[in-house]
This record gives sequence, C-alpha cells and structure tokens, in this order.
Amino acid sequence: MFKHFVGTSREQFFYHNTLLCLVKALEGKNITVDLRDDSHVCGEVAIVDGYMNISFATAVFCDASGNEFLYDNLFVQGRNIRYIHIPEHIPPVEAMRNELNQNNLRHTNKKPVPKSRKAKKALQRHMETVASLQDKETAGTSFI
Repeated sequence: MFKHFVGTSREQFFYHNTLLCLVKALEGKNITVDLRDDSHVCGEVAIVDGYMNISFATAVFCDASGNEFLYDNLFVQGRNIRYIHIPEHIPPVEAMRNELNQNNLRHTNKKPVPKSRKAKKALQRHMETVASLQDKETAGTSFI
C-alpha cells in the first residue's frame, strides 16, 4: 500500500514536527482510541489527516456507560482524542522512520519551483557584490 500525505503547509508542518507521523503510520491497522468524554473507539484506521482527525473504516464505539455501537464508517475529530493505543507489535520509532522515509521519497521526484524575477534579480545582485568583494580582496593582496 503506497500512502501519500497531502495537506496544507500547516498540516505538513504538524506531520513533520509532531507525532502525527506515528498516527499516520497506523493507517490500515486496528487500534483503540480513548476519547475525552471517557468513551472509546476500536477499529481499522482508514485515513488520518494533518490535524489528527481519524476516519475509521469499521469501528465499534463504546460510550461511557458501556453501550457498544457498530459503525461502517466513523469520523473522530482530533480535538476529542485523549489517547491512542499503539499495538504492541508495532515499534513506534521504526514506524515513524518508515512513514517519514516513504513521504520523503515521494517528494524527491518533484521539479524545483522556478524562481520569480525578483528573486533572480536579487541573486544576481548578490553574486555581483560577492564578485566585486573578491576582486577588491585580490587587488589588495597584490600590493603586499
């Protein structure tokens, strides 16, 4: 299964700078998520987005009273999550490395973004300044 992380720049920041990549690595696996209202959800993770919202493919929702409800699709907002149980057979550090490596490999094939005229002009001025400083430096050393 080849996963691709797509999101806004903010979501990509969260992906690379928080433990979101670990939760993203759990896609396709069965997990348990404890919610803030003392209920929990058990099921197969379908999609995790950049705000840690989780969509379950098949899930059992257990409310605080112990009642169980079966759902084919269930969406849990990230702000309602208290704790995510990571299965014991999944090593967290290795899962994060694999997830980040897969995501980085997908982005290496992208073409570089062309620079704007303003950026090209600023770079050209910078290079001219560096060249003139080098010329002055070499001219100054010839007198010694």
